[in-house]
Amino acid sequence: MKRVIKWVGVALAGLVGVILLAIAVVYAVTSSRMSKVYTFNDLQLAVPTDSASIASGQHFVQAIAKCATCHGDNLAGKVFVDDPVMGRIYSANLTRGKGGIGSSYTDADYVRAIRHGVARDGRPLVTMPTDAFYYISDKDLANSIAYLKTIPAVDAVVPAKRVGPLARVLYLTTDFPLVQAEKVPTTGPRPPIVTPGPTREYGDYLATTGSCKSCHLQDLSGGVPIEKNLLSANLTPTGIGNWSEADFRKSLRSGIRPDGRVLSAVMPWPYTRLLTDEEIHALWLYIHSVPPRNARGH
Repeated sequence: MKRVIKWVGVALAGLVGVILLAIAVVYAVTSSRMSKVYTFNDLQLAVPTDSASIASGQHFVQAIAKCATCHGDNLAGKVFVDDPVMGRIYSANLTRGKGGIGSSYTDADYVRAIRHGVARDGRPLVTMPTDAFYYISDKDLANSIAYLKTIPAVDAVVPAKRVGPLARVLYLTTDFPLVQAEKVPTTGPRPPIVTPGPTREYGDYLATTGSCKSCHLQDLSGGVPIEKNLLSANLTPTGIGNWSEADFRKSLRSGIRPDGRVLSAVMPWPYTRLLTDEEIHALWLYIHSVPPRNARGH
């Protein structure tokens, strides 16, 4: 009996040792990747100051990039998660108030953060959707920065981030968007400019820069878990079914499906309602140009 107890103890000690070693490896690998220093040569951008450009930037920030979904309606930051195993992650205060970055950020700092998802010290920002924002045109990015520099100051000191063990494991084993800076180029030519207008090409640009593909995938087939018991919708012709353009516009403007059901609160319709009719038409043309596909896993 004593021998059995001894071997059970040895086995448990070994198991604990393996678990501790695994945790140490996870923390070492993730900390290394989150501490990587990036450098760029495309940070210079002519940021305008005229009212028309600022108004255009406000529309892009609010309706297309939908920055308020992460940073709050006043753009002073808000909690993403505060959990022992996931960590404590708050979005940044973008204003000039106490605790905000607006009073110190240069134009190049904004470009680095938005386009590349990297902080002033060269290290990647956590959960910044750079996989979408990298593709924002120079004009739209410059106008957006112009607008961000005018938003009212709000005092809000954001707590320091703490990335927990579960978030780190998900980062290493799934598509968990912890460090999006890894997913975009650091050098090379900029993506081609897309002319705004009622075209499928502009709809593709809006879907890309508006992070639609982050939830619904590059092919818009959806099926991605976005909250408990909820998968992102299939937006290809397979999933959109017999929706009309009016149905599509209504869902983006009111959050209500053609059958009367209310869309999940995860769908940012409070901001997509600000899209113009032309922008919604361009999105409609784009989603009807992609090949029909079943949702992921179906």
